[in-house]
Amino acid sequence: MSTTPVVPLPSYLSFSGHPSSQDVELNNPAYLQLSHSVDKNLLKITTEITGTVNDILHDLLQHGDSAQKYMQGSKNVKVDNWILLDNVVQKSSIATGARNRALQRQSKRSKRHMSIKQHKKFGSFDLPQEFHNYDIFKPMHDKWKDYVTKLLKNIGKNQLSQCLLNADLHGALILVVQCKIAGLSGVRGIMIRETVETFGIITEDNKFQVVPKKLSVFMLQVDCWKVTLLGDKLSSRNMIT
Repeated sequence: MSTTPVVPLPSYLSFSGHPSSQDVELNNPAYLQLSHSVDKNLLKITTEITGTVNDILHDLLQHGDSAQKYMQGSKNVKVDNWILLDNVVQKSSIATGARNRALQRQSKRSKRHMSIKQHKKFGSFDLPQEFHNYDIFKPMHDKWKDYVTKLLKNIGKNQLSQCLLNADLHGALILVVQCKIAGLSGVRGIMIRETVETFGIITEDNKFQVVPKKLSVFMLQVDCWKVTLLGDKLSSRNMIT
């Protein structure tokens, strides 16, 4: 009895009569140009890269927080470097309040008057030369004496200083007893101009002197009384407009 030899089917044929997808790829013209050794090398490189990637992922997934960040994506990881407004450290409320009050005082002060430096810059302290004459202001002094006499008519001696502290001193004969500017100590004359910080005095030798109130001591004579006034107190008094 003869046996029928089994003829192996070509690898590119399947039992259904159609070539397998693997064999089609192998017979593709693009693959036919590659040698068998090059094909093996490509497979080896691909395998090595896949293994390296798997090692990196495995290492990342071994560290809990890092793994979580990795899974969330790079954008979420960068959030750690942002400065959130909710985390900004607020300044001390006491320091902030003190600074605001100082700014408010400065703002009100600048609206009411100019500083000595500003007066000098804009020439506010200058007096035209034709008014550097003591005799011109003698009538002003006489009117002031009448004014203060009426003002103090019903005032006792103990209330004298407080009354003069609020009185209009334009025309008063004033002596500078003490001043932080040494050259102005001893100046005596009629006060013809007052600002919050200064007295403008015309002297008997026809000189106009601007004397700062701060740290100065003044003396004036009212009738038979000599009254001493502290410049620091005069700076805070209400100006008569």
